[in-house]
Amino acid sequence: ARMGQATAMPGDIVLGARGGIIFIPPHLAEEVVVSSENVRLRDVFGHQSLREGKYNSGEIDMQWSPQIEEDFENWKRERGE
Repeated sequence: ARMGQATAMPGDIVLGARGGIIFIPPHLAEEVVVSSENVRLRDVFGHQSLREGKYNSGEIDMQWSPQIEEDFENWKRERGE
């Protein structure tokens, strides 16, 4: 079925957000969930690091340095993620 410029197929997973909706083929669903959870965790870590003054916005808003990546992985382990 067509919805605007998108095509939805039987079995597709529908993900809705403020910006609109997307249709995810079932074989990609797990990858999308894992990837989006990683993005969410990176956002939480980034905001927390800014609030704590550990890193500045220039460091968080760009590609992370190996040190920030290491801190992020340690942070996830401490949280049981």
